[in-house]
Amino acid sequence: MALESAALASISRRRSLAGFVLCVVGLCGLPGLAGAERLPEADVEAAYLVNFLRYTQWPERSFASAESPYVISVIGPRAVADRVRDVAFAAGRIGGRAIEVHSIPFQRGSVEAPLQSERDRQSLAKIRGSHLVFFHSEASPLHPQVLADLWGHPVLTVSNAPGFTDAGGMLGLFRSSGHIVFEANPGSIRNSGLLVSAKVLKLARVAARANR
Repeated sequence: MALESAALASISRRRSLAGFVLCVVGLCGLPGLAGAERLPEADVEAAYLVNFLRYTQWPERSFASAESPYVISVIGPRAVADRVRDVAFAAGRIGGRAIEVHSIPFQRGSVEAPLQSERDRQSLAKIRGSHLVFFHSEASPLHPQVLADLWGHPVLTVSNAPGFTDAGGMLGLFRSSGHIVFEANPGSIRNSGLLVSAKVLKLARVAARANR
């Protein structure tokens, strides 16, 4: 009985996620999404990532073929990547492409060399091959080096860490009046060669130190 209840709860959650992601993908009610307060904050943030994928254009060279998936890399706790994967699965394909979600392990090294282990160098290679990188706030010490490494590359950078867009990140998620909303750094987006829909950018707050 307990297993059956758990299974039903899982199905119900997936249906709720699917409906919510469709709402987010349609940009309904952004910012301050209707019904968002009933979902965990991590689900809302993950839904934004899917939304950003749908409304961003990458250069053709960013995909090996017409069937190649979108790749989201999550720098932070594995549980966050798992949540993003659940939401991406609920959203389904975007433009015929599946969504792959990778969990990127990280190590906090010294301030001078935070990413110098062999594993971290391998992680950087994976990050460069991503379409969207989500920097969880717990990985904030790594932002400067990774952002510098990605500067000028067609990789959409998103984070829920304070000050991310002021530091050169492209899109930042933050809480305002009880809702998750976002800000943008238009200069960083332009420099990457990505085209983020005006439908998204007009809803974003422009970062105070945006590289215009």
